[in-house]
Amino acid sequence: MNMNQNVDTSRDASIAALTTLLTQAADALAQGGPELAEHASELRKMVSRPPRVAVVGRLKSGKSTLVNALTQHVIAATGTLECTMAVSMYFDGAPARAEVIGVDGQVERIPLGNGPLTELGMPLDNVDHIEQFLPNAQLRRLSLIDTPGTATLTVENEARTRRVLVDGQKDTKRASSWADSLVFLSDSAPREDEKLFLSQLGMTPLTSIGLLSRADSFGEGAFGHRDPLDYAREHAQSIAGELKNSVSQVLPLSGFMAESALVGRITGDVARTLAHLAPLGREQLLDVIELPDPSTVVPGFTAQMRDMLLDTVGEYGIIAGREIAARDGAVGLMQWMVERSGINRLTEILTGEISYFAVLQRAVRMLDVLDELAGGNVNREHVRWVQSVTLSQPGMHFVMLYRSYRNTYASTPDSTLLGPLRSAIAARTAAEVVDLPAAAPADQVRAELQRRLGEMQNMAMGLLSAAEDEARERLVVAYQAALKAMS
Repeated sequence: MNMNQNVDTSRDASIAALTTLLTQAADALAQGGPELAEHASELRKMVSRPPRVAVVGRLKSGKSTLVNALTQHVIAATGTLECTMAVSMYFDGAPARAEVIGVDGQVERIPLGNGPLTELGMPLDNVDHIEQFLPNAQLRRLSLIDTPGTATLTVENEARTRRVLVDGQKDTKRASSWADSLVFLSDSAPREDEKLFLSQLGMTPLTSIGLLSRADSFGEGAFGHRDPLDYAREHAQSIAGELKNSVSQVLPLSGFMAESALVGRITGDVARTLAHLAPLGREQLLDVIELPDPSTVVPGFTAQMRDMLLDTVGEYGIIAGREIAARDGAVGLMQWMVERSGINRLTEILTGEISYFAVLQRAVRMLDVLDELAGGNVNREHVRWVQSVTLSQPGMHFVMLYRSYRNTYASTPDSTLLGPLRSAIAARTAAEVVDLPAAAPADQVRAELQRRLGEMQNMAMGLLSAAEDEARERLVVAYQAALKAMS
Protein backbone atom coordinates (compact mmCIF):
# COMPACT_ATOMS: atom_id res chain seq x y z
CA MET A 1 0.00 0.00 0.00
CA ASN A 2 1.30 3.47 -0.87
CA MET A 3 1.31 5.78 2.15
CA ASN A 4 2.67 8.81 0.26
CA GLN A 5 -0.69 10.51 0.75
CA ASN A 6 0.07 10.46 4.48
CA VAL A 7 3.45 12.16 4.10
CA ASP A 8 3.58 15.84 5.09
CA THR A 9 5.70 17.79 2.59
CA SER A 10 4.86 21.29 3.84
CA ARG A 11 8.21 21.66 5.62
CA ASP A 12 10.33 20.27 2.79
CA ALA A 13 11.60 23.65 1.51
CA SER A 14 12.76 24.70 5.00
CA ILE A 15 14.40 21.32 5.59
CA ALA A 16 16.19 21.45 2.23
CA ALA A 17 17.46 25.01 2.75
CA LEU A 18 18.81 24.28 6.23
CA THR A 19 20.37 21.02 5.07
CA THR A 20 22.21 22.87 2.29
CA LEU A 21 23.49 25.47 4.75
CA LEU A 22 24.74 22.84 7.20
CA THR A 23 26.38 20.83 4.42
CA GLN A 24 28.23 23.93 3.26
CA ALA A 25 29.40 24.51 6.84
CA ALA A 26 30.73 20.95 7.05
CA ASP A 27 32.54 21.39 3.72
CA ALA A 28 34.08 24.63 4.95
CA LEU A 29 35.20 22.93 8.17
CA ALA A 30 37.03 20.26 6.15
CA GLN A 31 39.21 22.96 4.58
CA GLY A 32 40.81 23.63 7.96
CA GLY A 33 43.29 20.78 7.79
CA PRO A 34 43.56 17.03 8.46
CA GLU A 35 42.78 17.50 12.17
CA LEU A 36 39.28 18.60 11.20
CA ALA A 37 38.68 16.29 8.24
CA GLU A 38 37.26 13.34 10.19
CA HIS A 39 34.95 15.57 12.22
CA ALA A 40 33.79 17.31 9.03
CA SER A 41 33.11 13.98 7.32
CA GLU A 42 30.93 12.76 10.21
CA LEU A 43 29.05 16.06 10.33
CA ARG A 44 28.47 16.02 6.57
CA LYS A 45 26.98 12.53 6.81
CA MET A 46 24.81 13.56 9.74
CA VAL A 47 23.31 16.66 8.13
CA SER A 48 22.83 15.22 4.63
CA ARG A 49 21.03 11.98 5.50
CA PRO A 50 17.27 11.71 6.09
CA PRO A 51 16.20 12.53 9.66
CA ARG A 52 16.79 9.51 11.87
CA VAL A 53 14.14 8.24 14.29
CA ALA A 54 15.13 6.10 17.26
CA VAL A 55 12.45 3.61 18.33
CA VAL A 56 12.79 2.85 22.05
CA GLY A 57 10.80 1.05 24.71
CA ARG A 58 10.88 -2.01 26.88
CA LEU A 59 11.48 -5.53 25.66
CA LYS A 60 8.59 -6.80 23.50
CA SER A 61 6.85 -3.42 23.42
CA GLY A 62 6.42 -3.69 19.63
CA LYS A 63 9.45 -1.75 18.40
CA SER A 64 10.46 -4.09 15.57
CA THR A 65 6.84 -4.51 14.51
CA LEU A 66 6.61 -0.73 14.19
CA VAL A 67 9.78 -0.62 12.08
CA ASN A 68 8.27 -3.17 9.71
CA ALA A 69 5.05 -1.16 9.47
CA LEU A 70 6.86 2.12 8.81
CA THR A 71 9.03 0.58 6.08
CA GLN A 72 6.19 -1.62 4.74
CA HIS A 73 8.74 -4.43 4.62
CA VAL A 74 9.60 -7.30 6.96
CA ILE A 75 13.11 -6.08 7.70
CA ALA A 76 13.19 -6.14 11.51
CA ALA A 77 13.22 -9.50 13.26
CA THR A 78 10.30 -9.76 15.69
CA GLY A 79 10.98 -13.13 17.31
CA THR A 80 13.50 -14.12 19.96
CA LEU A 81 16.40 -14.19 17.52
CA GLU A 82 19.80 -12.96 18.64
CA CYS A 83 19.52 -10.26 15.97
CA THR A 84 16.80 -8.50 17.99
CA MET A 85 19.27 -8.04 20.85
CA ALA A 86 21.49 -5.57 18.96
CA VAL A 87 20.82 -1.98 17.95
CA SER A 88 19.87 -1.94 14.24
CA MET A 89 19.86 1.08 11.94
CA TYR A 90 17.85 0.98 8.70
CA PHE A 91 18.70 2.98 5.57
CA ASP A 92 17.60 3.22 1.97
CA GLY A 93 20.33 1.68 -0.18
CA ALA A 94 21.33 -1.01 -2.63
CA PRO A 95 22.28 -3.80 -2.76
CA ALA A 96 20.24 -5.12 0.16
CA ARG A 97 22.77 -5.94 2.86
CA ALA A 98 23.62 -5.78 6.54
CA GLU A 99 26.86 -4.39 7.91
CA VAL A 100 27.51 -5.67 11.42
CA ILE A 101 29.79 -3.15 13.18
CA GLY A 102 31.94 -4.59 15.96
CA VAL A 103 32.95 -2.72 19.10
CA ASP A 104 36.51 -2.88 17.73
CA GLY A 105 35.45 -1.33 14.40
CA GLN A 106 35.43 -4.62 12.50
CA VAL A 107 32.71 -4.79 9.83
CA GLU A 108 30.99 -8.04 8.81
CA ARG A 109 28.97 -7.65 5.57
CA ILE A 110 26.04 -10.02 5.08
CA PRO A 111 23.73 -10.08 2.00
CA LEU A 112 20.02 -9.73 2.78
CA GLY A 113 17.26 -11.70 1.11
CA ASN A 114 13.56 -10.90 1.30
CA GLY A 115 13.36 -11.32 5.07
CA PRO A 116 15.12 -9.97 8.16
CA LEU A 117 18.71 -10.61 9.13
CA THR A 118 19.06 -14.06 10.74
CA GLU A 119 22.75 -14.19 11.72
CA LEU A 120 25.34 -11.69 12.92
CA GLY A 121 28.60 -13.15 11.72
CA MET A 122 30.24 -12.43 15.09
CA PRO A 123 29.37 -13.00 18.77
CA LEU A 124 26.64 -10.68 20.05
CA ASP A 125 28.90 -9.32 22.79
CA ASN A 126 31.30 -8.11 20.09
CA VAL A 127 28.60 -6.18 18.20
CA ASP A 128 28.31 -2.41 18.58
CA HIS A 129 25.40 -2.00 16.14
CA ILE A 130 24.05 -3.20 12.80
CA GLU A 131 23.47 -1.06 9.71
CA GLN A 132 20.96 -2.52 7.26
CA PHE A 133 20.36 -1.23 3.75
CA LEU A 134 17.54 -2.00 1.33
CA PRO A 135 15.88 -0.13 -1.54
CA ASN A 136 12.91 1.39 0.25
CA ALA A 137 10.93 4.54 -0.55
CA GLN A 138 9.86 5.04 3.07
CA LEU A 139 13.49 5.11 4.25
CA ARG A 140 14.28 7.93 1.82
CA ARG A 141 12.36 10.26 4.13
CA LEU A 142 13.12 8.68 7.49
CA SER A 143 15.87 6.33 8.55
CA LEU A 144 15.21 4.26 11.66
CA ILE A 145 17.03 2.91 14.70
CA ASP A 146 15.51 -0.18 16.31
CA THR A 147 16.73 -0.91 19.84
CA PRO A 148 16.72 -4.08 21.97
CA GLY A 149 15.02 -2.28 24.84
CA THR A 150 15.43 -0.17 27.95
CA ALA A 151 15.22 -1.46 31.50
CA THR A 152 14.75 -4.93 30.05
CA LEU A 153 15.05 -8.28 31.77
CA THR A 154 18.69 -8.43 30.67
CA VAL A 155 21.16 -5.75 31.67
CA GLU A 156 23.15 -6.42 28.49
CA ASN A 157 20.25 -5.34 26.24
CA GLU A 158 19.89 -2.00 27.97
CA ALA A 159 23.66 -1.50 27.92
CA ARG A 160 23.71 -1.97 24.12
CA THR A 161 20.94 0.60 23.71
CA ARG A 162 22.70 3.09 25.97
CA ARG A 163 26.06 2.61 24.25
CA VAL A 164 24.64 3.80 20.94
CA LEU A 165 21.94 6.31 21.94
CA VAL A 166 23.31 7.83 25.17
CA ASP A 167 27.09 7.34 25.22
CA GLY A 168 27.35 7.63 21.43
CA GLN A 169 26.07 11.22 21.43
CA LYS A 170 29.14 12.25 23.45
CA ASP A 171 31.51 11.02 20.73
CA THR A 172 31.74 13.52 17.86
CA LYS A 173 33.44 10.85 15.74
CA ARG A 174 30.11 9.00 15.74
CA ALA A 175 27.98 11.99 14.78
CA SER A 176 26.59 10.25 11.70
CA SER A 177 25.02 7.62 13.99
CA TRP A 178 23.20 10.11 16.22
CA ALA A 179 19.42 10.01 16.40
CA ASP A 180 17.49 13.17 15.52
CA SER A 181 14.10 12.27 16.97
CA LEU A 182 12.47 9.65 19.11
CA VAL A 183 9.45 7.35 19.27
CA PHE A 184 8.84 5.91 22.73
CA LEU A 185 6.62 2.82 22.97
CA SER A 186 4.86 1.80 26.15
CA ASP A 187 1.87 -0.39 26.94
CA SER A 188 1.03 1.42 30.17
CA ALA A 189 1.92 4.46 32.23
CA PRO A 190 5.66 5.22 31.99
CA ARG A 191 7.91 4.03 34.78
CA GLU A 192 10.44 6.25 36.53
CA ASP A 193 13.42 4.48 34.96
CA GLU A 194 11.89 5.06 31.53
CA LYS A 195 11.45 8.77 32.22
CA LEU A 196 15.08 8.93 33.39
CA PHE A 197 16.29 7.21 30.23
CA LEU A 198 14.31 9.59 28.03
CA SER A 199 15.87 12.57 29.81
CA GLN A 200 19.35 11.28 28.97
CA LEU A 201 18.84 11.12 25.20
CA GLY A 202 19.43 14.82 24.54
CA MET A 203 16.02 15.23 22.87
CA THR A 204 13.22 17.68 23.57
CA PRO A 205 9.43 17.21 23.49
CA LEU A 206 9.45 18.78 20.02
CA THR A 207 11.46 15.83 18.66
CA SER A 208 9.78 13.08 20.68
CA ILE A 209 6.45 11.28 20.45
CA GLY A 210 4.96 8.60 22.68
CA LEU A 211 3.01 5.57 21.47
CA LEU A 212 0.57 3.50 23.51
CA SER A 213 1.41 0.23 21.81
CA ARG A 214 -0.82 -2.83 21.39
CA ALA A 215 -3.87 -0.56 21.38
CA ASP A 216 -6.06 -3.26 19.78
CA SER A 217 -5.83 -5.34 22.96
CA PHE A 218 -6.20 -2.48 25.42
CA GLY A 219 -8.56 -2.67 28.40
CA GLU A 220 -10.70 -5.81 28.23
CA GLY A 221 -9.48 -6.48 24.70
CA ALA A 222 -11.38 -7.25 21.52
CA PHE A 223 -14.24 -9.01 23.33
CA GLY A 224 -14.73 -6.28 25.92
CA HIS A 225 -17.81 -4.09 25.99
CA ARG A 226 -15.78 -1.07 24.87
CA ASP A 227 -13.72 -0.80 21.68
CA PRO A 228 -10.10 -1.19 22.84
CA LEU A 229 -8.78 1.36 20.32
CA ASP A 230 -11.19 4.02 21.57
CA TYR A 231 -10.27 3.19 25.15
CA ALA A 232 -6.55 3.35 24.28
CA ARG A 233 -7.03 6.76 22.66
CA GLU A 234 -8.59 8.11 25.85
CA HIS A 235 -5.90 6.56 28.04
CA ALA A 236 -3.17 7.98 25.79
CA GLN A 237 -4.29 11.46 26.78
CA SER A 238 -3.79 10.74 30.47
CA ILE A 239 -0.34 9.26 29.80
CA ALA A 240 0.50 12.37 27.77
CA GLY A 241 0.07 14.36 30.96
CA GLU A 242 2.62 12.18 32.75
CA LEU A 243 5.06 12.48 29.85
CA LYS A 244 4.48 16.16 29.01
CA ASN A 245 8.11 16.97 29.85
CA SER A 246 9.38 14.20 27.57
CA VAL A 247 7.16 13.93 24.46
CA SER A 248 4.98 16.25 22.40
CA GLN A 249 2.00 13.89 22.42
CA VAL A 250 1.00 10.27 22.96
CA LEU A 251 -0.87 8.31 20.29
CA PRO A 252 -2.56 4.89 20.43
CA LEU A 253 -1.21 2.42 17.89
CA SER A 254 -1.83 -1.16 16.86
CA GLY A 255 1.53 -2.02 15.36
CA PHE A 256 0.33 -5.55 14.67
CA MET A 257 -2.57 -4.37 12.50
CA ALA A 258 -0.39 -1.83 10.70
CA GLU A 259 2.40 -4.31 10.00
CA SER A 260 0.06 -7.06 8.85
CA ALA A 261 -1.76 -4.74 6.44
CA LEU A 262 1.29 -2.96 5.06
CA VAL A 263 3.64 -5.91 4.46
CA GLY A 264 1.14 -7.78 2.28
CA ARG A 265 -0.38 -10.35 4.62
CA ILE A 266 -4.00 -9.38 3.85
CA THR A 267 -4.80 -11.49 0.81
CA GLY A 268 -8.00 -12.48 -0.91
CA ASP A 269 -7.89 -15.80 0.93
CA VAL A 270 -7.67 -14.01 4.29
CA ALA A 271 -10.64 -11.77 3.44
CA ARG A 272 -12.77 -14.67 2.18
CA THR A 273 -11.99 -16.74 5.27
CA LEU A 274 -12.83 -13.84 7.57
CA ALA A 275 -16.05 -13.16 5.65
CA HIS A 276 -17.32 -16.59 6.74
CA LEU A 277 -17.61 -15.16 10.25
CA ALA A 278 -19.60 -12.05 9.28
CA PRO A 279 -23.04 -13.47 10.24
CA LEU A 280 -21.95 -14.65 13.70
CA GLY A 281 -22.89 -13.00 16.97
CA ARG A 282 -20.53 -12.19 19.81
CA GLU A 283 -20.88 -15.48 21.71
CA GLN A 284 -20.52 -17.54 18.55
CA LEU A 285 -17.32 -15.67 17.63
CA LEU A 286 -15.92 -16.33 21.07
CA ASP A 287 -16.63 -20.03 20.59
CA VAL A 288 -14.90 -20.00 17.19
CA ILE A 289 -11.77 -18.56 18.77
CA GLU A 290 -11.74 -20.73 21.91
CA LEU A 291 -13.09 -24.13 20.86
CA PRO A 292 -10.59 -26.77 19.68
CA ASP A 293 -12.87 -27.48 16.70
CA PRO A 294 -14.61 -24.31 15.43
CA SER A 295 -16.42 -26.30 12.73
CA THR A 296 -19.02 -27.11 15.37
CA VAL A 297 -20.04 -23.44 15.10
CA VAL A 298 -19.31 -22.78 11.42
CA PRO A 299 -19.42 -25.95 9.31
CA GLY A 300 -16.22 -26.35 7.31
CA PHE A 301 -14.35 -23.69 9.30
CA THR A 302 -11.22 -25.40 10.61
CA ALA A 303 -8.87 -24.67 13.47
CA GLN A 304 -6.17 -24.00 10.88
CA MET A 305 -8.34 -21.28 9.28
CA ARG A 306 -9.01 -19.76 12.70
CA ASP A 307 -5.30 -19.72 13.60
CA MET A 308 -4.44 -18.15 10.24
CA LEU A 309 -6.87 -15.30 10.97
CA LEU A 310 -5.45 -14.79 14.46
CA ASP A 311 -1.96 -14.55 12.93
CA THR A 312 -2.98 -12.02 10.28
CA VAL A 313 -5.79 -9.85 11.69
CA GLY A 314 -5.83 -10.79 15.38
CA GLU A 315 -8.83 -11.00 17.68
CA TYR A 316 -9.74 -7.36 17.09
CA GLY A 317 -9.63 -7.82 13.33
CA ILE A 318 -11.92 -10.84 13.61
CA ILE A 319 -14.42 -8.99 15.78
CA ALA A 320 -14.41 -5.59 14.11
CA GLY A 321 -13.29 -6.42 10.59
CA ARG A 322 -15.34 -9.44 9.58
CA GLU A 323 -18.22 -7.45 8.06
CA ILE A 324 -15.76 -5.18 6.22
CA ALA A 325 -14.07 -8.24 4.73
CA ALA A 326 -17.45 -9.59 3.60
CA ARG A 327 -18.48 -6.28 2.06
CA ASP A 328 -15.22 -4.81 0.69
CA GLY A 329 -12.85 -7.74 0.28
CA ALA A 330 -9.09 -7.75 0.82
CA VAL A 331 -8.49 -4.17 -0.34
CA GLY A 332 -11.18 -2.75 1.92
CA LEU A 333 -10.00 -4.83 4.87
CA MET A 334 -6.40 -3.72 4.38
CA GLN A 335 -7.37 -0.04 4.13
CA TRP A 336 -9.53 -0.32 7.25
CA MET A 337 -6.69 -1.96 9.22
CA VAL A 338 -4.23 0.74 8.18
CA GLU A 339 -6.58 3.57 9.09
CA ARG A 340 -7.80 2.00 12.33
CA SER A 341 -4.27 1.06 13.48
CA GLY A 342 -3.13 4.69 13.85
CA ILE A 343 -0.10 4.30 11.55
CA ASN A 344 -1.33 7.02 9.16
CA ARG A 345 -1.38 9.67 11.86
CA LEU A 346 2.04 8.61 13.12
CA THR A 347 3.51 8.80 9.61
CA GLU A 348 2.09 12.30 9.11
CA ILE A 349 3.72 13.47 12.33
CA LEU A 350 7.09 11.84 11.69
CA THR A 351 7.35 13.23 8.16
CA GLY A 352 5.96 16.65 9.07
CA GLU A 353 6.60 18.72 12.17
CA ILE A 354 8.89 16.25 13.92
CA SER A 355 10.96 15.82 10.76
CA TYR A 356 11.49 19.59 10.67
CA PHE A 357 12.32 19.78 14.37
CA ALA A 358 14.70 16.83 13.90
CA VAL A 359 16.70 18.89 11.40
CA LEU A 360 16.82 21.75 13.92
CA GLN A 361 17.99 19.22 16.53
CA ARG A 362 20.92 18.04 14.44
CA ALA A 363 21.78 21.61 13.45
CA VAL A 364 22.10 22.43 17.15
CA ARG A 365 24.23 19.35 17.68
CA MET A 366 26.48 20.52 14.85
CA LEU A 367 26.86 23.86 16.63
CA ASP A 368 27.76 21.95 19.80
CA VAL A 369 30.53 20.11 17.92
CA LEU A 370 31.86 23.38 16.50
CA ASP A 371 31.89 24.86 20.02
CA GLU A 372 33.88 21.88 21.24
CA LEU A 373 36.35 22.07 18.36
CA ALA A 374 36.73 25.83 18.78
CA GLY A 375 37.81 25.29 22.37
CA GLY A 376 40.43 22.62 21.85
CA ASN A 377 41.44 22.02 18.21
CA VAL A 378 44.77 23.30 16.93
CA ASN A 379 42.87 24.93 14.04
CA ARG A 380 40.36 26.65 16.32
CA GLU A 381 40.63 29.96 14.45
CA HIS A 382 39.34 28.25 11.32
CA VAL A 383 36.57 26.62 13.36
CA ARG A 384 35.57 29.98 14.78
CA TRP A 385 35.43 31.43 11.28
CA VAL A 386 33.10 28.60 10.19
CA GLN A 387 30.97 29.28 13.27
CA SER A 388 30.78 33.00 12.53
CA VAL A 389 29.82 32.59 8.88
CA THR A 390 27.25 29.89 9.67
CA LEU A 391 25.57 31.82 12.48
CA SER A 392 25.30 34.93 10.30
CA GLN A 393 22.99 33.18 7.82
CA PRO A 394 19.26 34.03 8.05
CA GLY A 395 18.33 30.34 8.10
CA MET A 396 19.96 29.95 11.51
CA HIS A 397 17.29 32.05 13.26
CA PHE A 398 15.11 29.03 14.01
CA VAL A 399 18.15 26.92 14.90
CA MET A 400 19.15 29.40 17.59
CA LEU A 401 15.56 29.51 18.87
CA TYR A 402 15.58 25.73 19.09
CA ARG A 403 18.96 25.76 20.82
CA SER A 404 17.55 28.10 23.46
CA TYR A 405 14.53 25.83 23.80
CA ARG A 406 16.72 22.75 24.27
CA ASN A 407 19.02 24.44 26.78
CA THR A 408 16.11 25.91 28.75
CA TYR A 409 14.31 22.56 28.72
CA ALA A 410 17.45 20.85 30.05
CA SER A 411 18.21 23.39 32.79
CA THR A 412 14.76 24.67 33.76
CA PRO A 413 12.08 22.18 32.58
CA ASP A 414 9.29 24.16 34.28
CA SER A 415 10.27 27.51 32.72
CA THR A 416 7.41 29.72 31.52
CA LEU A 417 9.50 30.52 28.44
CA LEU A 418 9.23 27.02 26.98
CA GLY A 419 5.70 27.56 25.63
CA PRO A 420 6.55 30.86 23.85
CA LEU A 421 9.76 29.35 22.49
CA ARG A 422 7.88 26.36 21.13
CA SER A 423 5.34 28.60 19.40
CA ALA A 424 8.04 30.78 17.85
CA ILE A 425 9.95 27.74 16.56
CA ALA A 426 6.88 26.11 14.99
CA ALA A 427 5.40 29.33 13.57
CA ARG A 428 4.93 29.85 9.86
CA THR A 429 3.29 33.30 10.18
CA ALA A 430 3.70 36.36 12.40
CA ALA A 431 0.39 35.55 14.07
CA GLU A 432 1.48 32.02 14.99
CA VAL A 433 4.62 33.38 16.66
CA VAL A 434 2.35 34.66 19.43
CA ASP A 435 -0.18 31.79 19.40
CA LEU A 436 -2.80 33.56 17.29
CA PRO A 437 -4.59 31.98 14.31
CA ALA A 438 -2.84 32.57 11.00
CA ALA A 439 -5.88 34.56 9.79
CA ALA A 440 -5.96 36.87 12.85
CA PRO A 441 -6.37 40.61 12.03
CA ALA A 442 -3.07 42.44 11.55
CA ASP A 443 -3.83 44.99 14.29
CA GLN A 444 -4.45 42.20 16.79
CA VAL A 445 -1.18 40.48 15.84
CA ARG A 446 0.83 43.70 16.17
CA ALA A 447 -0.70 44.45 19.54
CA GLU A 448 0.10 40.97 20.85
CA LEU A 449 3.66 41.14 19.52
CA GLN A 450 4.16 44.48 21.26
CA ARG A 451 2.70 43.06 24.47
CA ARG A 452 5.02 40.07 24.33
CA LEU A 453 8.01 42.36 23.72
CA GLY A 454 7.12 44.35 26.83
CA GLU A 455 6.76 41.13 28.79
CA MET A 456 10.22 39.97 27.72
CA GLN A 457 11.76 43.33 28.65
CA ASN A 458 10.16 43.17 32.10
CA MET A 459 11.50 39.64 32.62
CA ALA A 460 15.04 40.99 32.30
CA MET A 461 14.60 42.49 35.77
CA GLY A 462 13.70 39.13 37.34
CA LEU A 463 15.66 36.06 38.38
CA LEU A 464 16.39 33.93 35.34
CA SER A 465 18.78 31.07 34.69
CA ALA A 466 21.48 31.66 32.09
CA ALA A 467 19.56 29.53 29.59
CA GLU A 468 16.34 31.44 30.29
CA ASP A 469 18.03 34.80 29.83
CA GLU A 470 19.37 33.74 26.44
CA ALA A 471 15.92 32.38 25.55
CA ARG A 472 14.34 35.69 26.51
CA GLU A 473 16.73 37.52 24.18
CA ARG A 474 15.95 35.10 21.35
CA LEU A 475 12.25 35.71 21.80
CA VAL A 476 12.81 39.45 21.64
CA VAL A 477 14.54 38.94 18.28
CA ALA A 478 11.69 36.68 17.09
CA TYR A 479 8.98 39.18 18.05
CA GLN A 480 10.87 42.08 16.45
CA ALA A 481 11.38 40.08 13.26
CA ALA A 482 7.67 39.25 13.14
CA LEU A 483 6.77 42.94 13.50
CA LYS A 484 9.22 43.87 10.76
CA ALA A 485 7.74 41.22 8.45
CA MET A 486 4.30 42.80 8.89
CA SER A 487 5.42 46.33 8.03
